[in-house]
Amino acid sequence: MVTRPVHEIIEDLSITTRILGLNITGSKAIAVYGDMNGLVYERMQMEMPADIPFLEGFDAICSMADKLLKVCRAQGLNSPEVISLAVSGPVNLLKGVVQNPPDLPTWEDAQIKGRLAVRYNLPVFIEHRSQAAALAEAYFGAGIGLENLVLLDMEPVVSLGLVLRSMVFHGANDAAGEIGNMVMASGGPAGLGASGSLTGFASGLGMAELATLRHPGRWPVPPRPYELVQAVNAGDETALDVIRESARYLAKALEWVIAMLDPEVIVFGHPGDVLGENLLTPLRETLAASDAIDGKLPRLVGAKLGARLDDVASLMAVVDRFKNRG
Repeated sequence: MVTRPVHEIIEDLSITTRILGLNITGSKAIAVYGDMNGLVYERMQMEMPADIPFLEGFDAICSMADKLLKVCRAQGLNSPEVISLAVSGPVNLLKGVVQNPPDLPTWEDAQIKGRLAVRYNLPVFIEHRSQAAALAEAYFGAGIGLENLVLLDMEPVVSLGLVLRSMVFHGANDAAGEIGNMVMASGGPAGLGASGSLTGFASGLGMAELATLRHPGRWPVPPRPYELVQAVNAGDETALDVIRESARYLAKALEWVIAMLDPEVIVFGHPGDVLGENLLTPLRETLAASDAIDGKLPRLVGAKLGARLDDVASLMAVVDRFKNRG
């Protein structure tokens, strides 16, 4: 297990350092082999059952990573020198402990950073997946050249990634941006949050529940989120009605985010990126009428990295430390 001081590890990183990146949620786990420029050479992905016990899930993720590294070795690629981990929160970044994420409820005080370090004898850097996604867009996507960016993560729960004055902002308890539990109504869809929460109204799973609540004749059971997205983009009026309602609740939360942080851009992760203007237009219209932001409406855009966002985000715990080591 690597026991060197963190500052020495960071000093040894270089533009040629190769990275084993992992991105873990309660629906999927991704392993990538990449570099400091955000390039991904090889990737693998597996389904991740939300109720899987930590040790069982950890072994499955490592088995996938081992297969990925075997493929890389067969191509003559250098072995990775460091591991970068993006994972659902809450997470204690200093200790590298995952603390009961809504999408991985059995991962109670899961010592994932230490176990990875022992398993691979490599230094491990960890980041909340929403913050990692914000960093990915800041360095390689919609935030290039900007100092203040907010990323709205809509899967599996609603949370924010915050890059302020070109630095990721974690807060005192590594919980900055955890807005999904905001109570928006006395009842309503839940998703992986509480009934009537922002996660209920604006996450992929929550919007699917909202579709059934508002249009049970059209959707007697909640559709899969991608099915709702397909219906929206096909012009289905009942699906568009669901997204417009979701946008109204989302605007109520974002107006305070905008008033407090004054970002240059808010970037929307999946499924906001594929909903596109069907979500962003009603959001802009509602926010433009808000007294709370006094006309200071930032740009609202889908993630420029698109389907690559999760892959690139898996590298960002290391990339950000390297780029900010001075």
